[in-house]
Amino acid sequence: MCWCFKNLLCILRGRYMTQYELKSLSLRFRRTSSNLLNANDDNAAVMMQRFKYLIDETPFIADTLRKAMSGKEYDYHECFTNDRNSWAEINPPCDEGCHIKAQYDFLSEICEKGKVFGYAMRYRCKSNNINDITQHFINIAFKPLIDYINDEISKELILQEETIKAQAPMQQNIYGSVYGSANQASGDIHSSNETLVNNIREIAQLIEELLPAIKNADLDEDDKANAIDDLESINEEISKAAPKKVRLKKASSGICNFLSKSASVVSASVILAEKLPLLIDHINAFIATL
Repeated sequence: MCWCFKNLLCILRGRYMTQYELKSLSLRFRRTSSNLLNANDDNAAVMMQRFKYLIDETPFIADTLRKAMSGKEYDYHECFTNDRNSWAEINPPCDEGCHIKAQYDFLSEICEKGKVFGYAMRYRCKSNNINDITQHFINIAFKPLIDYINDEISKELILQEETIKAQAPMQQNIYGSVYGSANQASGDIHSSNETLVNNIREIAQLIEELLPAIKNADLDEDDKANAIDDLESINEEISKAAPKKVRLKKASSGICNFLSKSASVVSASVILAEKLPLLIDHINAFIATL
């Protein structure tokens, strides 16, 4: 991307990030939000503070939320009702910007007071376990905000990928006979790139689902830690401009060993049983492209 175009984006958006920076942000945001959604009563306040710090101190996210909330006059108490004589309820407004503002303002209040469970216990939960109540509250209150930010980061990545593809000159080294046309070749390249991007997106999504499932599984702590390390290593590599094939192979091998060694526990979990083999297939397909 040329210098002039890059600076023009800076002027228009005030939040330009390179593709590598966006992928790194996506990884960091997914980890931070996953830690928040899986927080327990002991660490919920800290996880919430870290989440709010990330969205406030990251220009891209802060600017995205600021634009979504711009011009919205909405009292978050209308969304998060609190009748002391009954269970509190969540009544999201139809306007997405108002809903974003309500979640952000409510998040700010909780971070300021620092008593997550004090809020969580106001909302009906099927479980009486204090950690389940905490996680249930965080999920119903702030998952839409997390999903919105994830979607905006993904949209920006797609936009940059399309911009880069549109600007990149098509280079072909053709030997021997030529079959088909340059347009066909361009179509094949576009299709291949799109498949690769979708594969990376699938891997990141699978890891996001698998991490909490493994953390909560009844497994040997060492096996659990090794599996989590392998998943995070894979997530880190696929976010790089030049992923290391050796690291991906090693992590993939570790996941295969985990799947084999913990077969009984894996088979008892719908998420692990379905998603782990799927993840391995996607990783192997990605490695084959390197």
